[in-house]
Amino acid sequence: MSLQQRYPKSNSRLRALCITTLVIAVITLSTRAAVWAQRAPAEHDGALVGEADFGPLIHIEAVEVSGNSSTDAEVIRKALPIKAGDSLRTGSAKLEAARYRVLALGFFRKVKLSLAKGSERGQVILLVDVEERGTIVLNRIFFGNSLVTPWWAGVDLTERNFFGTGLAVGGAFVVTGENKAEGGRSQHSAVLRASDSAFFATRFGWQASGYRLEASEPYRVRGEPDNGEFTNFSAFDYDRIGVRAALSSRLGSLARFNLGGRFERVRADLPASPMQQLPNGESRVIDVHLENGTSHVASLFASYDRDTRADPVLPFSGDRLLLHSEFASDVVAGDYQYASLRAKYQRWWPVVGTQQVVSAHFSGGVVLGDAPLFERIHVGDLNRMVSGRALGLVTSATPSLDLLDFSTDELTYGEVGGLAEVQYSYKLFRGSNWIYGGELFAGAGLWTLITTADVDPRESPPIDLLVDAGLRLDTEIGIFELSVANALGRLPL
Repeated sequence: MSLQQRYPKSNSRLRALCITTLVIAVITLSTRAAVWAQRAPAEHDGALVGEADFGPLIHIEAVEVSGNSSTDAEVIRKALPIKAGDSLRTGSAKLEAARYRVLALGFFRKVKLSLAKGSERGQVILLVDVEERGTIVLNRIFFGNSLVTPWWAGVDLTERNFFGTGLAVGGAFVVTGENKAEGGRSQHSAVLRASDSAFFATRFGWQASGYRLEASEPYRVRGEPDNGEFTNFSAFDYDRIGVRAALSSRLGSLARFNLGGRFERVRADLPASPMQQLPNGESRVIDVHLENGTSHVASLFASYDRDTRADPVLPFSGDRLLLHSEFASDVVAGDYQYASLRAKYQRWWPVVGTQQVVSAHFSGGVVLGDAPLFERIHVGDLNRMVSGRALGLVTSATPSLDLLDFSTDELTYGEVGGLAEVQYSYKLFRGSNWIYGGELFAGAGLWTLITTADVDPRESPPIDLLVDAGLRLDTEIGIFELSVANALGRLPL
């Protein structure tokens, strides 16, 4: 049974009305946010805010750093796009960009720039005053249970400023209970990583990681698409071990480009002929997108990151663009040949000062060729109301809620996917010793996931609704998000 065969024709007008209404709301909110942003006064912690290059010419005699007790002053100086000996105008945009660059390190709660008189006329000293935050960050906590997996747990930690050197060192692990699906087992995954964004005080950096996981992947063999009971699934096992490494280069003040490679070994124990019994009595062969036995993935990747957010944790203005492309070949040492492109763009507009904020979030990807299963787009990558992969492990087979009745409950993996979402956030407070800030938020959007083998150009692609609301807290050890979607992805529904 295809995705489109289950669509109730009588509901087509209702679905079209829902989608049209949401699209109009997204466009209206985005347009209004731009107008509000023009009316709202700009608020900055720094003393230097200017338009592009105006005012008298000044010469930077020295850069002095204060407020840093754990971070080496040289780490801050090398993050600045302004150095001693540079000449610029007092209204140069580089001054505000310099503040953002230091904030983007993630080591500081506040960064303030000011100018002091130098030793002679025309010479000034750039003063950088910082307020440090904790650099041991709890990036993520993995936990939950589902109808297929009785429990899973793990953490992802990073020391972003190792002994004040600016070197980031981190790791993560996840372990699970035994997969209840026929043939299932317990799973575990672990990764170690390190990076330096400014190697030897240059604009170049590096990053490297190693990872190991043993997975037990559930796949449907019977039952209705909206039934996530473990008795409707079987599982096959595979394990992966690999390394990734990349070199990076700073492009201007607020952007970075990465170029690297990856090599990993995959060992899979696949069923002889995986089949699914459809509700209408027919059967179909399941393609698990893995080579049986031992295979290898060899790829090159490139990424681009541009970040103009005024606050990297609870943003109230600016935007961020992330692009990632990867190409794997069987010419050298790999057994898979594919290409993928993933992108994410986020934009924030202050509505009333910086307390009320509207933001737009877009993400998507496309995978071409013979990509292994774990490189394809998973429904949890797009829909936060479904359990996402925990460090590469699939811990739940619970289907999407299919709110718009487009048979999205039949989707697990695809080659083309995207999400468009609008959020409203209200800043509750800023500043304390351990909890730095908090905000309430609510959002809605549309997502789609397409399996190219099932595409029928005469039919509409499957589309569904994402809704979420909750609380975000900026703390000494990272950001915590308590939301409706977060809860739905961890409950055995």
